[in-house]
Amino acid sequence: MAASKNRIDWALLLLRLAVGGMAAVQAFAVLRGAHGAITFAHAAGWGLALGELICGGMILIGLWVPLAGGILAALLGWPLVHGWLHGSGLLSNLGGLFRLLAGLACALGGGGKWALER
Repeated sequence: MAASKNRIDWALLLLRLAVGGMAAVQAFAVLRGAHGAITFAHAAGWGLALGELICGGMILIGLWVPLAGGILAALLGWPLVHGWLHGSGLLSNLGGLFRLLAGLACALGGGGKWALER
């Protein structure tokens, strides 16, 4: 059974709201808890969180969703790949893996009918 255009548009809207909202809230929590001495490791973590916040916000409002979803997937995928290269199990970070796959789904699905870019 093929999905109707209306159902696809609703699914893309809900996916956008979930992925963008989840990324923005997660990044905001990291940035809000930022404190301590400024080191390269802290600056890199804050930069990743800031990028996740910006991409999450763009996905949330529907602005350049494929680009923002691709950047978000790269930002979320790098720590996973880094962990896998250093001996961590493939399913050791299920939350990160889920967020990576949801970001990729957003990048592939696009903004849909109710995106700001339309």
